[in-house]
Amino acid sequence: MRSLAGIAFFVTTMFTFVDTSQTLKASGAPQLLPSANEFRLTLAEDSHSKLPLGPSCTGEAAETLTCRAFTVTLENLSKKAVRISWGGCNEPQIRIDRKLSNSSSGWFPVSSIRSETCRPMTWASIRLTPGEEHTHATRLISPRRYAETFEPGSYTLRAEWVLFGCTEEPEGTDCLGSLQVVHPPSVASSFDFQEPVAVISNEVTLDAPVLPDFGHLKFTFEVSARQGPPPASSAKKSVDCTGDANASIDCIVFHYAIHNVGDRPIRHGGYSCSGFGITPEYRPAHGEWQPVPFPAWVCTANIFFEMPILPGKTAEGDFILSTLAPGYNTSVLRAAGDYSFRCYFWPNACFASPDGAFCLARPEKQEAVRSPELSVRLSAAPVH
Repeated sequence: MRSLAGIAFFVTTMFTFVDTSQTLKASGAPQLLPSANEFRLTLAEDSHSKLPLGPSCTGEAAETLTCRAFTVTLENLSKKAVRISWGGCNEPQIRIDRKLSNSSSGWFPVSSIRSETCRPMTWASIRLTPGEEHTHATRLISPRRYAETFEPGSYTLRAEWVLFGCTEEPEGTDCLGSLQVVHPPSVASSFDFQEPVAVISNEVTLDAPVLPDFGHLKFTFEVSARQGPPPASSAKKSVDCTGDANASIDCIVFHYAIHNVGDRPIRHGGYSCSGFGITPEYRPAHGEWQPVPFPAWVCTANIFFEMPILPGKTAEGDFILSTLAPGYNTSVLRAAGDYSFRCYFWPNACFASPDGAFCLARPEKQEAVRSPELSVRLSAAPVH
């Protein structure tokens, strides 16, 4: 499992190549397909779909809106034949959004493809003559698609298909073949350098059902500690963990373990800046329990993330107090001596689909879990 700071950001790089035989738009890329208004996109629920349910959609999850099947039908309204293509490892570039009034666009994505890179590169494509249709069937979630959770209620959905391809000039010409040739040392073809055409579908309104009561979340929580040095991803750059300083508070590495002892998968969420739900307390020898203080903090992107914990499994990782979000003030622990520590785990969790991919229901009441006490002998922290 990933550590508290373990948020991965995936950046996709597009290699672009100019085809000077095309008339370039203001963006610098040619549009090789007719305009969006020369296509029609139709989204419809397919209640009689024969698509497999997949690992996310067995049991009660099969009843959710996330697991519903849909058809997305693209019709060519233009007077010319077109070819549409996409990476052969993936589904077409179809995203499904739900209406959300407080978003900048009025819509929020709830189902999108998982982009994978084939090696060697392969392509999938369709050809549409004037008036011809192509229908793609999918569930909102599948092994090849990410999807969001829907709380019980009514939702308005629409689809957007981002088209890459070309127009046959004259009809019957294979306009794709030459575009998709890769000429080494380049790693992409001129096909990648074009102005895509985004076609938006009709709107459909559907209900997400109320699921049965799944009971209570069941966790146990443990924290242990060891002397440093801490992992580079957790340590502050200015911390000295050599010699006796290795046992000072900013070098002590705490290890957490969150055990799902229930019989259902769960997803636990946290924020990159404000925390993952773990709050520490300390007690000096012969003293009282006190929370480790933390200073006021500023964050420009407090990113929410979740991780699944399957039944009987454990989420675990390491942290040091000074970098545990939101960043604790360890000045009260810089004197040498014997200390006791304990931590509280505040779940922000839901009951999840069988594979832990999305939430089914979120209990209103989530009790904090306290770790057993542990004793740590600290050396004096170096003075900077």
